[in-house]
Amino acid sequence: MAGVACLTLAACAHQTAPASSFATPLPGDDGHVGYVRMEELVKVHPLYAQLAHLDEDLQALQLKSVGPGIAQNGADIAAAERRLQHELDVAAERTKKALGDKQQEYMKREQAAIDAAIGATAGAGRGGAGIVAGVAANARTQAQTAAELAQKNFDAYRRQVADQSNAAARSLQRSLAERAARTYRAKAEYLAKSEADFALSQETDDAAERLSLRTKLSNLALDDDSRADVKKQLDALDQKEADAIAAMKNRDAQTLADLQKSVHDSTQAELNAEVAQLRKRTIAKIDARELETRRQLVAQLGVPALGGGASLPNGIAPDMRTRLQALHKQYQQQFNADASRTIAQFQKTRSDLTRRFQRIAGIDADAQAGANKEMNALQKQRGDLYNEMVAQIGREVKLVAQKRGINVVVSDVVAPAGGVDLTADAEKDIESLHE
Repeated sequence: MAGVACLTLAACAHQTAPASSFATPLPGDDGHVGYVRMEELVKVHPLYAQLAHLDEDLQALQLKSVGPGIAQNGADIAAAERRLQHELDVAAERTKKALGDKQQEYMKREQAAIDAAIGATAGAGRGGAGIVAGVAANARTQAQTAAELAQKNFDAYRRQVADQSNAAARSLQRSLAERAARTYRAKAEYLAKSEADFALSQETDDAAERLSLRTKLSNLALDDDSRADVKKQLDALDQKEADAIAAMKNRDAQTLADLQKSVHDSTQAELNAEVAQLRKRTIAKIDARELETRRQLVAQLGVPALGGGASLPNGIAPDMRTRLQALHKQYQQQFNADASRTIAQFQKTRSDLTRRFQRIAGIDADAQAGANKEMNALQKQRGDLYNEMVAQIGREVKLVAQKRGINVVVSDVVAPAGGVDLTADAEKDIESLHE
């Protein structure tokens, strides 16, 4: 808000001036110049509490949107993914059990039909049923072992990829934060050196005048009025240097504040973009391995063959063997149809879970967009409120200047030599607005 703010006592008396300029001096004014410290006046304005509250809300949103939010969002997605994977595992186990039960049921039904068909060889048929049941049990055990091993390998891979992603995000955050800190620190050091150089140049420029005034003070023959006048000139010289340094520090502080916001915004934008790409690559890796693992699990759930039915006794007639083979084909077809319906149900469940995971993966991006939208709205509200406060302060300063007979007022710049500080008087008028 650094800028010249002037007050006119004639034609512009009933006009509202912009926040950065109160009025303009009239030709032929008597040269009186006043100045105010705008930031101090803002702090006593009745609306300052509301402005500070908006600043706190903005800071809270900014802190929430950087750093810890990355780990939290990743943990939420990982937890949701584990829940969905558990549901998929339960559905897969339920489907495998249903297929195994169906296989046993159809084998028993086929064996019963074969026993009834061959009649005299029922004992051999029962033995054949035992062999088939043993083979089926062994196949189920092997399938379960393979599925457990595949799931274990997938879980290990998923944890490894998630750990690598989180470590990369933390490393990126540290790197960007260190870079931002170096930028801010370098600017602060440069401004501090500039302030020291400026103070030294002020002292150097005024050294001759200060020495002359001090020499006059050392003259014992100097009368009291002259001594007081010389001392007043020395004090004015010191005050001029102090005001110049203070004004420079105020400008530098605003420069650093602007730099801090700019560095924060650019760092946040870069971090969001990099983390979004990192998450995209991580989810793509996990999805690829998940699909591969699911194909392996589904392969374990593939439609099992009944294996040719029960063992048949030696020496069976060719026509009977043909009849039994037709009987086996009939039961195999029935089992295939029933098992296909069970697998179709599992595939529908798997598709539903996949869609749910895709929706969960998009929650983080939606939340980030919502936070940015809310910050933009708060920043606009804060800017409008600040401009309204400065405009009202300008009107009050104008009235104070009129009462003091001052034609020109400057704000937040180097205090002019011999200028009149109107800040205290303006504060009283602005504080009265609370009433």
